[in-house]
Amino acid sequence: MKSKLIKVHFSGKEKTSREEISFSKKIKAFSFLLLMTVSCIVGYAQTGNNFFAPGNNNRLAAEWEPAVGTMIVWPLCVPYKLVVELAKDNHLYTLIENDIAKATALTWYKAWGIDTARNTFIYAPQGIDAWWVRDWGPGAVFTPDRKMELADGKYIYSTPVTKIGCNDSLEFLYKTTDNKIIKTETDDNATVPFGKGLNTQVLDLPFVSTGGNVATDGLGTAFSTCILLKENRFFGVTDDKFLKLNKKLLGITSYHILSNFEKQGIQHIDCYLKLLDEERIIVTEPPADHGLYTIYQNIIDNELSKLKTPYGRPYEILRIKSYRYKGEALAAYTNSIILNKTIYVPLFHIKEDSIALQRWREVMPGYVVKGFEFYLADEPFVTQQLKDHYKLYGWNKGDALHCRTRAVWDNEMLFITAKRIAKEVPEKQKHIVYTTILDYSKKGLVAEKAELVWKVSGTNQWKHTALKLTKGPDNFSAEIPWHKSGTAIEYFVSAVSLSGRTETQPRTAPLGTYTFLIK
Repeated sequence: MKSKLIKVHFSGKEKTSREEISFSKKIKAFSFLLLMTVSCIVGYAQTGNNFFAPGNNNRLAAEWEPAVGTMIVWPLCVPYKLVVELAKDNHLYTLIENDIAKATALTWYKAWGIDTARNTFIYAPQGIDAWWVRDWGPGAVFTPDRKMELADGKYIYSTPVTKIGCNDSLEFLYKTTDNKIIKTETDDNATVPFGKGLNTQVLDLPFVSTGGNVATDGLGTAFSTCILLKENRFFGVTDDKFLKLNKKLLGITSYHILSNFEKQGIQHIDCYLKLLDEERIIVTEPPADHGLYTIYQNIIDNELSKLKTPYGRPYEILRIKSYRYKGEALAAYTNSIILNKTIYVPLFHIKEDSIALQRWREVMPGYVVKGFEFYLADEPFVTQQLKDHYKLYGWNKGDALHCRTRAVWDNEMLFITAKRIAKEVPEKQKHIVYTTILDYSKKGLVAEKAELVWKVSGTNQWKHTALKLTKGPDNFSAEIPWHKSGTAIEYFVSAVSLSGRTETQPRTAPLGTYTFLIK
């Protein structure tokens, strides 16, 4: 007998300020001990690299890489206006269980003005966690021969939660009346028919890789909170085996395991931080008087600030303010999805929503930022399950837009990563941009279109410098000529493949660019 489809909400009374101070001291000490432990089991990125070189390793794609569309499930667990925008901006891949569901979805899609040519229905079984395609759904992994496969981690038990300690025991939200953990093989098995629907091979991963708790940069680095190690141990996979399997099957050579950040919860990292690109991380900032403020800050101070990017430099850590929206619940603005040149953000019906949207626009220049509220009363089609689960409002602090969507990546993408120039450089230093360009169409690049494009800030004249092969068939570099002290330079990398794909890095160039100042 299945348990009722309702997630547990932890809403105990807040501690007094004296208790919070005591708790914060414990967390600070705990964070230090955890960092010492984690540093021993996780290999950090090597420093001093100018180029990314996957070699004979698989490569797990980052969220911001070129995608053809978005995976969702019907009946919907997201606002219909979001579905309309996803279909308009790219392509929908709608998972349905049967023909009845397909007919219903098609009726509503037509009523909402969704072009049926911009949607593909894929039949797949739906279990109790079908809505959370982020958690059980597949990532994209590219093999050394430049073929894309779907990386399918194990998703057997729903849903593990724990207290803040990395060695605290797991609890499970879904249990039978006789206290047995309800398994989710139905959702775990749904990736196989999804792969068939995309005509894409599935890579079976013999370890737990819960999607909301896995952030990757596409360059062999991943981030998770430590509950993921606990989930794998419960599944029978040791920490050492977990790291080795990630390296072997996904090319993850630097796996950063962070402290848990909730006093009790699912601890999914997408509600704490988000990778913006290879060298920038945006982290939620609670109000200063919130019980989680010190915990969040300790993770930055004692863990994130000590990590290095694949290019051997400290990460640029940015903040996005969060606010109370229901008691002590924090609006999860990092629980957004970056899809091509658009960012889709959950809104929590508070006046500060507009501040969050503006912050996203500040940190991601050139991206279109769209916000979505989710009042169930405003939705034209809502199932009884959705009403029972969320009552009035469809987004939760640990369960929002990112949790219920997944990119479907372009299997012939043109992938570009660049080691950007430091933000400030000496006048006498050479200004060299190093870049790696991987053509997954295997048709080759248009030689004269592989360029470094740059200009002096404040001017309108872009200049084009050809990229030169530097090291191996995929590594290029180009130099921006000398300019006097006080000059600010904007630049980006651009390439075109013979398959017809055009890409830049940053992807929103020329609206979004890299910049540096000559001192």
